[in-house]
Amino acid sequence: MTTPPPKNSGPPAAETAARAAEALFGQRVERITGPGGARRASVRVHFDDHSVIASWRADPDRRAREIALLTHLTQAGADVPRPLGLQDGWSFQTDAGSRRLTSALLRREGAARDDLAAAACESLLRIKSAARGGGFLAGLPVIANGADWLARFADGPRHLGRLLHRPAPDYDAQVLAGGMTSLPLSFIKWDARPGNAALSDDGRVIWFDWEDYGRRAGVEDAAFLVADEFWPISAARSLEILDATGFVTGRRLPLFLRFAVLHAVHRCRLIVAQRDRHGWADPDHARRYDRIGTDPDLLATCAANGAALATRDALTEPLARWLDEVAHAARTEARARAMPD
Repeated sequence: MTTPPPKNSGPPAAETAARAAEALFGQRVERITGPGGARRASVRVHFDDHSVIASWRADPDRRAREIALLTHLTQAGADVPRPLGLQDGWSFQTDAGSRRLTSALLRREGAARDDLAAAACESLLRIKSAARGGGFLAGLPVIANGADWLARFADGPRHLGRLLHRPAPDYDAQVLAGGMTSLPLSFIKWDARPGNAALSDDGRVIWFDWEDYGRRAGVEDAAFLVADEFWPISAARSLEILDATGFVTGRRLPLFLRFAVLHAVHRCRLIVAQRDRHGWADPDHARRYDRIGTDPDLLATCAANGAALATRDALTEPLARWLDEVAHAARTEARARAMPD
């Protein structure tokens, strides 16, 4: 069993991506922009008539496995960027577009928002189906299924409670950890947050950032999606969408619920820790550049969805009222910040 490895060391200056792109494509680069902001591992390279994405992976093995997956998936017609080549440590792929799923969901309401959410689920499911072909799945590592990793994940509420000075209630973390073990039979993207997808010009939801994929139960990707602070759909409606698309059904529901509740707790921990270091931040900036949503309204959304999901499983139910209290406190702070001085 392996856990997703640590992220890259810092990438080199973006100018090196420009030089690599000119060498690989034989075209003059007009400018470089950062879809995730300055000094991120991926940059957008603009030519005269189109753009591509350049990604820096400090570990050559991680870079090679990402390229191998994208090659396999694009050959199957899946909704992922197409690899274009490798030059001077930079890997290049087609540009999925600048409209992140987080922003696209926010701009829609009602049925239109639900339809886009369903399209995101269906896109992930098509990717999972493509990954099963050609014997590709069998060679993938099992991720996030070991006892130590699960124990740390299940202990998340206690860590959040300490950050908030609002202790988590009594719950059986050991049993909860055991309740998340799974047969690693399915492809998992890992980190399938809505910030790692974009809406293309032809209306497809394209998924990017493919460093950490592997094998697990498969429903974990749904948890990454709907338990994120930028997911603007209620837990109840999300469950209906997941059921309608076939993403989470029947016997796979308990595992999804446990993973989703703890992922919501994890996102809340990241938000609170970032707030303690730097204060609250602009949510629109965070959404645009895929940063942690350090905003009290986003914290409230994440905690409230976690609470609603927690009520549906016996192992997570003890956390529900506490998460509701976290959400209420965050809403109170949001209202206070909105009041004029």
